[in-house]
Amino acid sequence: MTLDHDRNLGELLTTKEYSDQNGQLVQLNTLKGTKILLFVSMHCVRCIELLPQIRDLCLPNTNIVIFSTGDQEDHKELDEFLQKKWSVVSLSPEQMEEEFEVKTHPFCIVADANGRILNKGNVYSGEDVSNLASVNGKGKLKKLISHLFN
Repeated sequence: MTLDHDRNLGELLTTKEYSDQNGQLVQLNTLKGTKILLFVSMHCVRCIELLPQIRDLCLPNTNIVIFSTGDQEDHKELDEFLQKKWSVVSLSPEQMEEEFEVKTHPFCIVADANGRILNKGNVYSGEDVSNLASVNGKGKLKKLISHLFN
């Protein structure tokens, strides 16, 4: 895992609406609990290797949204593979960079229940995602930032 200590830690997620693989609206600011935004490319070997580990994650009180460069058919297959657990949203690499400052894949952004960005960085395993989200208590950066904004 590579942490990204960019300037927007502590900022709020976008209020923009997205459409998922089923045509349902996804509003990041209305999702309950911790939010994990996972950015993958269907042409990235590390991203494809990460997906089975993501499928097996059990993160209580957490909403995961996967942003993918794939097309509708890719997303239907991904939805089946992920056992219809999470929203899959189609974004081009350019949109990922413009809207979320994501330049590499796989990349993860973690936000608190209020939509404030706590952590972000490249992730290469399910354990990396858990650590970034501090589910297992290892996220010192999250604790530090939480104290700054509460």
